[in-house]
Amino acid sequence: MKLLYKIFLLAMLPLGFMVQDVKAQNVEQQRTLSTSDKKMIAYPIPANSAVYFKISVALRNEAKTVELVNVIGKTVAIQNINADGNDIVFGGLNQLPEGIYIGVMKNTEGKIIQTTKLMIQH
Repeated sequence: MKLLYKIFLLAMLPLGFMVQDVKAQNVEQQRTLSTSDKKMIAYPIPANSAVYFKISVALRNEAKTVELVNVIGKTVAIQNINADGNDIVFGGLNQLPEGIYIGVMKNTEGKIIQTTKLMIQH
């Protein structure tokens, strides 16, 4: 089988392919905290009367508030984040105009640490 593979590769040389023997070395897998581990997800999209924010544990430890901001930058609602692990709920969205909104997560110093888009549609 190996010989057939090498013959095939040698036949491909005139087409501009290169043949190279490649051997795998020992590879150690390292796990580092990445931005994919720090997530804030809004659901359902589009939202009707309420929207929920699921916040990863890695983000929950450094976050203080989630704000709902309209497209002109006005904060229309704010919720504090508790360490209990429950999703953040913004209810009463049927009082807000339909459109695009931004979920903005801030830390204790008021710095933005994550944002997510959502749509309100009645």
